[in-house]
Amino acid sequence: MRRAPASGLRVRAAFALLAGIAWVGLSSGCAGAPKQLLDTTVDGGSELRWLAGDSLIAVALLGRGVAIVGAADGEERAAWRLPTLPPHAAHGLAASAGGETLAVAADDSVHVVRARDGIQLMSAPGGGLVLALSGDGSELAWSDGTFGRILSTDDGRVLGQGSMPAGRNGLTWSADERAFVWTYGRQLLFVESDRGPGHAGDSTVLGAGGGGTTRSLGPFMDAPPTQLAFSGNGRTLAVAESTEYVSFWDTRRRHMLWRLKLSGHARFERMAFSADTWYLASAHDGRARILWAYTGQRVADWSPHLGAAVRDLAFSNDGRRLATVGADGHLRVWAVPPAHKERR
Repeated sequence: MRRAPASGLRVRAAFALLAGIAWVGLSSGCAGAPKQLLDTTVDGGSELRWLAGDSLIAVALLGRGVAIVGAADGEERAAWRLPTLPPHAAHGLAASAGGETLAVAADDSVHVVRARDGIQLMSAPGGGLVLALSGDGSELAWSDGTFGRILSTDDGRVLGQGSMPAGRNGLTWSADERAFVWTYGRQLLFVESDRGPGHAGDSTVLGAGGGGTTRSLGPFMDAPPTQLAFSGNGRTLAVAESTEYVSFWDTRRRHMLWRLKLSGHARFERMAFSADTWYLASAHDGRARILWAYTGQRVADWSPHLGAAVRDLAFSNDGRRLATVGADGHLRVWAVPPAHKERR
């Protein structure tokens, strides 16, 4: 298990004092491709999540369903697929904290699936663009980019609904606060699970000023937030602001710890944040980069799918591997290069 450097606390304290200062991403000419650990074909792969102690990877199939494959051998262990190809591609994949439950979007519905065998547990109408499951998998939040709902996964009952203008990676679950979090204009909105509505169902209205909103974070003045990613303990939240800035927040204290300004080609379409807060990964124009999260210095820079678009990327929970899925139909797993002077 990786341990932070002895000076880590002092470094983090220094960054907290410098909150609001933009750190320019450093250009490291020696940053190249990391070692490839796995290459397997997953037709239509679009999004991915690590499961079962990093031994499995769930891959969404552009609205057709989800496949669960072995992270070491790429063999399919279980799957849930629609019997026919959907008329339109769809996005949205979420996993519960333990990886027992998955949620996946089709073009006109959302589905909850048991990860170990691919058995469908629940389905509900609505086209998803982004999904999030509560830690125990009992609640599902989804948004089509404009409208959203929070549902009970037991019976599909609507717990809240309303304006939820969250795009891909713009909706997530906060384990520390037991709340769904999503982007809303220039702020983030939180809805705590245990403060949801009772049996009235549709009575709770989501959105700015709605009865279901428990608090907000922001405003973000330079650019509206677009993507969200929590650290493993749920205390640190990485917020992508447009495609240039990433700010890191202590959500308990509600203040910014540090902020990166990404330079040049470090801009991204997709973002991933390692559970231990050490690394930030980005994808843009077919290239992927692994950055040192505190300074933006490049650790790796390569084309994981030979120039094809990187549709999604995610760190394993131990931070040792990065999985990528590309428009070329391949799922690949890469060894994360250790940080300089890393202590074990």
